[in-house]
Amino acid sequence: MPRSSDPNRPSRPASTGRGRRPAAEEERKDRVIQTRVPKDLESTLKEAAEQKRMTVSHLIRNVLEDTFNLVDGIVADSSALVEHVTRDAKRLAATARGESQAKPLTPANDGGDLARQLLESVDAWQDVIVNKPGQCIECGKALGRGDRAFRGLTQLPEMPSVWLCQDCIGKL
Repeated sequence: MPRSSDPNRPSRPASTGRGRRPAAEEERKDRVIQTRVPKDLESTLKEAAEQKRMTVSHLIRNVLEDTFNLVDGIVADSSALVEHVTRDAKRLAATARGESQAKPLTPANDGGDLARQLLESVDAWQDVIVNKPGQCIECGKALGRGDRAFRGLTQLPEMPSVWLCQDCIGKL
């Protein structure tokens, strides 16, 4: 029905064609996004929604949320992986340059409990020429490249290198 052009007649909002007024913007919870999909995808979505006993709309919403969560997780995991690889690469490079990355232990003679435990786990001592800097676990003496020292041998796979200088090996 055409609208009257009578200026004295109050105007009404345009009809939506459904017989009811749309809800106020602040009352609407979700937003509607429309998209076109191929026929085979539509049938796949309908079948999956029917199997899960949910609407196609809910299925699509869940798939989108899960996909974004998955991507966020992959990005976060990738960032952590990059940090670990970078840290390990820096450690390897420092080791190749002969720099020590490990924080020196408090020597056993100075009350270092960890040093004492490491000493107790050594099965045997091997006389070697040092190639990379280290320190005597007993007295703390610095051991440089070319120095003669004794490396602790153990069957513990995760044990760090344990070194004794010539003076300390003589006191055993």
